[in-house]
Amino acid sequence: MKVVKEKLLRPRLIFLFYLILIPGIILFSSCADKKKEEELNQQIQNLEAKVAELQKEIASKEDMINQLKEENADLLNQIPEPYDVQKGDSHWKIAYDYLTQKKGVPADEAKRILADTPLFHPILVGFKIWNYFYGKVYGTFVTQGDANVSMATLLRIEKKKIQEEKMKLENEIAELKKKSEELTAKINELEKVNADLKAQIENLNKEISDLKSKNEDLISKLNSLYYFAGTKDSLKANGKIKGTFLGLAGLRIAEVSSADFQNRIDLRQTQTIELKAEDFKVPVIKKVTILPKHLKENIDYRVEIKEGGKSASVIILKKEKFLLAQIILIIN
Repeated sequence: MKVVKEKLLRPRLIFLFYLILIPGIILFSSCADKKKEEELNQQIQNLEAKVAELQKEIASKEDMINQLKEENADLLNQIPEPYDVQKGDSHWKIAYDYLTQKKGVPADEAKRILADTPLFHPILVGFKIWNYFYGKVYGTFVTQGDANVSMATLLRIEKKKIQEEKMKLENEIAELKKKSEELTAKINELEKVNADLKAQIENLNKEISDLKSKNEDLISKLNSLYYFAGTKDSLKANGKIKGTFLGLAGLRIAEVSSADFQNRIDLRQTQTIELKAEDFKVPVIKKVTILPKHLKENIDYRVEIKEGGKSASVIILKKEKFLLAQIILIIN
């Protein structure tokens, strides 16, 4: 009888166990699914926020790239290109066509600019004419190019010194152009690789700043007058000037090089060289003369003695004669 009761009780207990277990499993499963759904929604929101942030960053970087392109294009426009002289060309006509046709300068304004610009004559087939115009600044110079006769033969000793300096500037311009081409290549690379935009753009900004600074320095040099000064005795002692036979032709330039002309003034900013007696260890400045002798006092320049000789000013009257010139100031 007892065995029969146990057999009847066991199925009921099993049924009761499943009756309790199944709703529990269903309830637990429902809670877990809801939690997973909430976590998934949170992950989606986080990803959407990150996508929005990345889109803003990409838009910002693209604006920076466009700005760099504009700055680089402006820099390329500043780099002069040479013109190969052909038969029948003149320096004036080459410069005039460059200003009016390539730079859009009105004819009257181009003529006014060229009236104040030193131009070379004659020029030979094969010479290279370099023209530069930016803002209101125009400059031009000639290099030998493929011609058989050097510029030194045509322009004599003074012109040779200027040519050496121009060749140096020409090399620097070529280096500037090379760096600009490298900069363009880097910009093209940046357009394809957005992942490292920030680091590369910072490097490019620095390089552009350096190029602009160097370009401004080159423009300043192209518009400068180079000089060094000293007393007549010190210049003679250092072999920079020498006398002529019986002093009939005055003083002449002796052994000098471009390295001697460390001082310069940018003729766009000032046309006055200031001298102080104390800098030359003399009590007073009585007179200032200039070599080379083809530069004429009171025609090309004027000297003003001030403060009873404590100082003097050399005032440039004809700017075009002194552009890129190398002069010696003799203090008496």
